[in-house]
Amino acid sequence: MGHGLVVQGDLTHADGHSERKAALDMVHRHSPGATRRLTLGADKGYDAAEFASDLRKACVTPHIARNTNPT
Repeated sequence: MGHGLVVQGDLTHADGHSERKAALDMVHRHSPGATRRLTLGADKGYDAAEFASDLRKACVTPHIARNTNPT
């Protein structure tokens, strides 16, 4: 069983991209202009090179499960 603390939540239309956009929006709201590195964990649905790159630009270390069976 996983344990975690929900910090923020957003409601989006699930289209395969809006979830990643919402995650980035939440990172920017949580730490606008942060220089202290944050860490973000995500499941394989977030395994996209552009998303990981955007996180790194926002000073966030991504820990994303690999999608070994992309569709």
